[in-house]
Amino acid sequence: MPHAVACFTFDNMAEAAEVGAGTRGGARPEADPSLTRGYPNLYRLLATHDVRATFFVEGWNGIHHADAVAEVVRRGHELGMHGWAHEPWHELDPATEAELAERATAALTSAAGVQPVGFRAPGGNRTPHTEAVLRRLGFRYDASLGDGMRPQILASGLAQVPFTWTGVDGFHYLRSDPARPAAVRDAWLGVLARVAERGGLFVLVCHAFVTGIDEERLAALDAVVAAARSDSRVCIRTAGEIAQQLLDHRWEEPCPSPASPSG
Repeated sequence: MPHAVACFTFDNMAEAAEVGAGTRGGARPEADPSLTRGYPNLYRLLATHDVRATFFVEGWNGIHHADAVAEVVRRGHELGMHGWAHEPWHELDPATEAELAERATAALTSAAGVQPVGFRAPGGNRTPHTEAVLRRLGFRYDASLGDGMRPQILASGLAQVPFTWTGVDGFHYLRSDPARPAAVRDAWLGVLARVAERGGLFVLVCHAFVTGIDEERLAALDAVVAAARSDSRVCIRTAGEIAQQLLDHRWEEPCPSPASPSG
């Protein structure tokens, strides 16, 4: 049977990206909608299907929304690092990259009580120095853009769990003429079906402020998670679990039959 793996990931928390872009000077005086509505909606969706996901969070949130960062881990999900304040990562000079990565890792570790071991570059692209920076900080994998959807071990020894833009909710919804959620659902279901048939890796990247606060977009995501959960040819893994399989040279091992959802 072809080895088919689905991985559901979520990027960004609260107003960190706005702070990084300079459009906001600090935390909102009122609660951010992605925290009050988006994250709770995503947690409920994942719990319904008994699915663990990976949340890539900016380190800034470890200082300003420490409880929300800790909740990711309390709920049994995996925490990854997503820059300090969603900087255009591929534009950073080596010293700035190292300083921000170290600061973000320390802030997330302090808030969550566990150190993140996975990283996804804000904007998708690493720099030539990113792998060395991550290795020094104890990271085990990178989940940025890669060689299509081919998981691999990078030259530095890091595992890579890649994504492509068509698997990102913002690619479809954050445009001048946003795609209909039903069309996005059908496109993602088509890709999932091909992976289930042929083997390979299926990764979605969603955001609380894009999908989590919109009922139709949530329903589209729910349909894809449900399809992956119910297909015996597909196993669902966190990004970290996939990375560990790669590092242990077990990527090609068949997945066990999925357990029944606990609801």
